[in-house]
Amino acid sequence: MKHPAPRAGSTSAPHFEAAKQGRLLLPHCAACAKFHWPPQAACPHCDGAADWREAKGTGTLATYSVVYRAVNPELKDDAPYVIAFVDLDEGVRLFTNIVDAKAADLKSGLGVQCRFEPSMDAELWVPVFALTAQA
Repeated sequence: MKHPAPRAGSTSAPHFEAAKQGRLLLPHCAACAKFHWPPQAACPHCDGAADWREAKGTGTLATYSVVYRAVNPELKDDAPYVIAFVDLDEGVRLFTNIVDAKAADLKSGLGVQCRFEPSMDAELWVPVFALTAQA
């Protein structure tokens, strides 16, 4: 499946550099020890300084939608596809795609695991999620 290329600005650059290496890097606050998303210079929980830490890449499917008619013409051949919010074990919610699963097999609360696929800009890879074996 193709994935739209994200806006990889300077704030999110570490996230997308790590994604090219198959690692899920997220902003983390040393002061309150919480992860957050989207990236910000200061922690949204306590205003502490944020750095970047690797996340496990596991979580649960919070909610999802099946796209039957792609808004982006470049994605029309990939429809239907699943867009979703995934709640990571680190307490962060990501907007992403669910891959390698039939829509009929999906339900909120199922376990998911992160992996990475290229976007339409081959230089940028994005995190996507697949159901875990115990799903």
